[in-house]
Amino acid sequence: MMPGFVTCGIFTMNCWSALSVLIICALLGLGTTAPTCPAVCFCPSLSRIVYCPRKGLPFIPSGIPRDTIQLNLNDNTFSNPNISKENFTLYGDLEQLYLTGCGIEHIAPDTFVNNKNLKWLDIGKNKLKTIYDYTFRDLTLDHLFLNDNPGVVIRTMAFSGLKTTGLYMQNNGLDKLSLEIIRPMNGTLKNLWLDGNKFERFNSQWLFLFKTLSHLRIGDNPIHCNCEARWLNEFYLSNSRIFEGGSPPSCRSPVRLRGKPFNNLQEDDFKCQLPVFKNVDVIFEHNVGKMTCLASGDPVPTIYWMKPDGDSEVFIPKSEHLAKEMEGVMYVTPPESNSKNRYQCVANNPAGNVTFSINVAWPAVPEYQTDVDQTDVAMNDVSPDIKEIVIDKGEKKKKYDEIKTETKESVVNTNSSKVSANNMQAVTQKTNSAGVQFTAGDIVGAVVGTFLITLLLCVIVFHIFYRHKSKSGYSNAHQNGITIPDVRSGPPSRKELDEVEHTMLERRKFDIHV
Repeated sequence: MMPGFVTCGIFTMNCWSALSVLIICALLGLGTTAPTCPAVCFCPSLSRIVYCPRKGLPFIPSGIPRDTIQLNLNDNTFSNPNISKENFTLYGDLEQLYLTGCGIEHIAPDTFVNNKNLKWLDIGKNKLKTIYDYTFRDLTLDHLFLNDNPGVVIRTMAFSGLKTTGLYMQNNGLDKLSLEIIRPMNGTLKNLWLDGNKFERFNSQWLFLFKTLSHLRIGDNPIHCNCEARWLNEFYLSNSRIFEGGSPPSCRSPVRLRGKPFNNLQEDDFKCQLPVFKNVDVIFEHNVGKMTCLASGDPVPTIYWMKPDGDSEVFIPKSEHLAKEMEGVMYVTPPESNSKNRYQCVANNPAGNVTFSINVAWPAVPEYQTDVDQTDVAMNDVSPDIKEIVIDKGEKKKKYDEIKTETKESVVNTNSSKVSANNMQAVTQKTNSAGVQFTAGDIVGAVVGTFLITLLLCVIVFHIFYRHKSKSGYSNAHQNGITIPDVRSGPPSRKELDEVEHTMLERRKFDIHV
């Protein structure tokens, strides 16, 4: 019996072993079953990759496995240009997401908030209009690609809550970018690509960010190479290794430096121009004055209007765009006293300051005056010197057909030299209604009247002279033995004419016989 039991026991053990093997094989068979995959996509086995580029998909296809770690949807134009959190919230394991060329215009804030494992996000070559605040919040990326979205607007907090090693914004048509937008990524950002945009300048505050980078591209931008770009040239020359792989930065302006790369330029090539006053206007009407100061320079200057009491008004260029001129307009009211008051317009840029001083005596408005009392003083194309113009508008009986201008020599403090001004002219365009005004008709009438009067006087003088000469010729005188009677008023009588004729005949006969 014992041997049979043993045989049976061995058989029993073999049965259990076979059953275990079958169960294990069944489990292994389930593990090797191919995962689900959208019909138009390619899903390599055991890769957890869904590859669907250029399939003409109008939307994100269904059937994407939830454990997908790489999803490629490049070059499918979606019918809905907006993406949001609902599109990707199921794919918590995603590490790489490619959405280039999908016609995307808007990305809702927190679209990727559930994709905590995301490392590579490419949304380039779309039609992004605006990147809103907190769009990439709570993401820790290796690379964020936003290239080739011309005209995109980046809000100040767009990258708030984002940590990324690389940020790529090539060919986006950006002409300005606040450092506050990039600042949230400080400490993690190592690669920054801004080439192929429209940046004309980078503020010197960017130097602190650039020093922390391992790779930087800013080539193919129309950089204006004045003294404000000198720091960037110095940084490039001393840190050329971080610019490797991209085009070197070059100058678009001024003309003398156009097309020249930084590695062919010296520090002295980066120059600024002292401000120049183009126009200064002062207009007074009743109890308000408008003072306008226009100046140009490279870079465009900041305008300061300094008041007699020490207060000032500042006019700062409103954008980072290159501008040729800056205007400061200040409105003032009459002071309590009627004494002269000095106003100063100061134009300032990195090349130095220029100042234009104006002494103004406010007019006393006549009681009988009903018209607007207006005086314009204009100055065009004033050289970058300190000028002083005195506008003296006197009492009500004073004529305003002449405004006295005073010029005094002053000194401009610049970085390199002093400039003095000795000559300046003020043009008075209008006068007060109490003064004398001549129109063109008045002037023509005066000229014609003067001519007629002169002609009349000449006729009278000529007539008097002629009569005086006639009297002298016909007065009593003995000419060749002939006595001519005095000329009286009225014509000579017939008797007198006969006597003269008889005397002349007698004289002629006598002469003949001799």
